[in-house]
Amino acid sequence: MTTRAINRASIAILALALAASPLVGGAADATRAFLEARIKQDPLDFTAQNRLSAVYIGQLRETGDLAYLELAAQAAKASLAAVPAPPNVGGLAALAITEFENHHFNEALQLSSQAYQLDPRNLSALATSGDAQLELGNVDEARQLYEKLAEQQDKDALPVLARLARLAELHGDLPQAKQLLERGGNDVWFKIRLGELAFHAGDFKIADQHYQAALNLKPQHFVALEHLAELAAAQGQYDEAVKRYQQVIEQTPRAEFFQALGDVYAFMGKPELAKPWHEKALAVYQQSVAAGNAHYLHHLAGFYSDSQENTEQAVRWARQDLTIRHSIYAYDALAWALYKHGDFAEARDTIAKALVLKTRDSHLLYHAGLIYSRAGDLQQGRQFLQQTVAINPSYNAFHAHR
Repeated sequence: MTTRAINRASIAILALALAASPLVGGAADATRAFLEARIKQDPLDFTAQNRLSAVYIGQLRETGDLAYLELAAQAAKASLAAVPAPPNVGGLAALAITEFENHHFNEALQLSSQAYQLDPRNLSALATSGDAQLELGNVDEARQLYEKLAEQQDKDALPVLARLARLAELHGDLPQAKQLLERGGNDVWFKIRLGELAFHAGDFKIADQHYQAALNLKPQHFVALEHLAELAAAQGQYDEAVKRYQQVIEQTPRAEFFQALGDVYAFMGKPELAKPWHEKALAVYQQSVAAGNAHYLHHLAGFYSDSQENTEQAVRWARQDLTIRHSIYAYDALAWALYKHGDFAEARDTIAKALVLKTRDSHLLYHAGLIYSRAGDLQQGRQFLQQTVAINPSYNAFHAHR
């Protein structure tokens, strides 16, 4: 049984979307209270609505509470209702970010592109356009937009470094990705991303150092904690992993963390403890989809492939996820679901699309190795499995589903 960060959207989006240093803690609460009071007095104050939407997005990223995403979308829509664009370009850019966070990538691209065309000084819109292109599988277009962002901003600005590092990682240039992330200094997201690179290379000691550094910067931060939980589980330290996930769930009760805790119990050989957590995760996934949200389509594909195997459902949700994005990890999700369903030829053709960037991801290559082998290409399958071990000598089955 495995779980997979089929789409690393949570941490990738958190790192990539650093369009500005967000207000956090008491500063964010005070600013939010001020803006909410201002809007209550004057609902047509579109500038305050735009600022409030940005504050809500900042709190979403800091807390993981998806309620802030809905509030951010409401504020952006209220802004545009008060004053359409043009001249309210900021409202378009704000709504684009909420659509992106909701995994409505086509809508995010349309809105952000319109905003940037109206105001080429709006770097938030430019960044969101690049992020949306990346999720849609248009890597060359994303690179062009990120390079334009670097030209218009500072090449060493955190939003630029984060995006260029992600591109380098996707193209298999892990040393370049690491170098770019190291230039992020004492930023919590960069520490976590460096930890991820080390984790996926099997260097658990270095991964732990980076995650702990992130935790020192922001004690009890949910993203650092859940990465430490994943690390503990990968090392077979299941009791520690359970404790960490319980800490995460206590402050950020999201479905993917319910699933991860269930997976830990499953790895411990305790299905009776895994079941309620998996059921709790599934209930939230289904509720989200029933409400018309796209946020958990990817999670459902992975959930039914690995945590609670139902291959028909896995294929169904993976195909639906591909209707909104064409990233390599969306293709990987479908290929793995097809493999589990026994459709080995289609799985091989699909995993080939996930390998086009030559991404050095041990989990993706492990999938490819099994898929090619079962499709009859034993030599190619063996090569992919050898690459898996070469990239990550400590490769094992446990991966958190993000």
